[in-house]
Amino acid sequence: MPTSTDAIVERLLARKPLPPLEPKAAWDAELAAAIAGLDEHRFVIAALHLANDDVASCHRIAQASEGDATADLLHATLHRREGDYWNAKYWYARTQHALARADAAAFVDACEAAKGSDGKLEQRQWDELLELVRWTRENCV
Repeated sequence: MPTSTDAIVERLLARKPLPPLEPKAAWDAELAAAIAGLDEHRFVIAALHLANDDVASCHRIAQASEGDATADLLHATLHRREGDYWNAKYWYARTQHALARADAAAFVDACEAAKGSDGKLEQRQWDELLELVRWTRENCV
């Protein structure tokens, strides 16, 4: 099992298929434990949990830092992923984060309306998750 941040990111990048819009559980429970044990900034850990579909672990971290732009973006994204669409739009409207997209509410609506996606929504979501991981690693120290 990977123990370094780089090794965890590499494992996440190799996952197939793309993560579901609404995960039911962490993609890899052992990886969740490894992420939790990292000596990294809490937002790096939260973003890695989110990329591993561990919405609950991300939620604990984001909620504890409510009002911080990065925490609020993580909070919005995790609510979208858990299917709490109204709450996701609330948090997207609240965040002032540089990664927050102007069409975030429309993307939330598209995820809510999805009934068997063609993969485009999952690809956009994955791209956003990876960007969030990259950004937190570069900016949260």
